Amino acid sequence: METPQETQTKLIDRFVQAGGAFEQFDCLLSLAAELDELSVEDKRPDVLVSGCQSQVWLYLDWEGDVPGHGFCLRADSDTLMVRGVLRIFELMFGGQDAADVVGCPIEFVSKTELAYIFDAKRQAGVASIAGEIRAFAQAALDGDAHA
Repeated sequence: METPQETQTKLIDRFVQAGGAFEQFDCLLSLAAELDELSVEDKRPDVLVSGCQSQVWLYLDWEGDVPGHGFCLRADSDTLMVRGVLRIFELMFGGQDAADVVGCPIEFVSKTELAYIFDAKRQAGVASIAGEIRAFAQAALDGDAHA
């Protein structure tokens, strides 16, 4: 299995090879189409990510019985661009261990044209999603049984 950083590097390369900002935005929309949609019942207020301009529903869990092993992300958003970001996180972190999730810097916005496409509020939203993912993984490393 690739590390989250290796997956992120491949995704960054994919964006850069796509071309300029318009083509990279199109690439992000293609990724959005790959993300499974949550059911209406799963779009609950208690799983909304705070600090996002869009509505983002985020479910984080671990495969099996041992917290910290086999990261699982189920998520959805009311905007396509954020759905693309969620798919990037799913690709990067799916199946990973907590230490790998916590240790991976999030660079796919700053190293692509997405930095120019996303305004400050949208970039803050990406940081909020990443923060929730990291906090969840860190809790598993800290031995929190609810992680």
